[in-house]
Amino acid sequence: MTKRVFQFLLCGLVVFSCAGLSAPRQDEVTAAAQAMVERFADSWNRADGAAYGENYWPDAELIDPSGVVVSGRAAIVKEHVDLWAGAFKGTRQKVTVRRVKVLSAEYFLVDFDAYLTGVRAAPPGATLPADGVLVAHLKHIMQKRGGEWRVLFAQNTLVAVPQPRR
Repeated sequence: MTKRVFQFLLCGLVVFSCAGLSAPRQDEVTAAAQAMVERFADSWNRADGAAYGENYWPDAELIDPSGVVVSGRAAIVKEHVDLWAGAFKGTRQKVTVRRVKVLSAEYFLVDFDAYLTGVRAAPPGATLPADGVLVAHLKHIMQKRGGEWRVLFAQNTLVAVPQPRR
């Protein structure tokens, strides 16, 4: 009988544990994605490295538009502070969420587009459109830790050849 009680308790523990791992609701991840994207643009527009860094986990990784892998929140912040002091000084960014996809209980993907104005010259490999707006497609894998969603992995792809806007 003790073996059956143990099996019953173990089974109940497994079911109870798995119940907590259910995927988050779509409205939760959509709200988290929108909040992150708004913080992303706001911190960019203020050239605020500390605020920009708050979007990322300390062990985050970013692949920048040139394909360079940047590891860690501190390095990601430094790269952006350097951009704001140099090539992208005074630029402004607007962002639009394209898609949010739940991956698991702890992860979701957010695809968004960034529109950068005030750029004086296009980065290597890109053409500055006649309207002066550089466009990038970004994919961020968000991870939930301790009730907070932040970026764990990010990839930023610059649109090298301008495309007509929809």
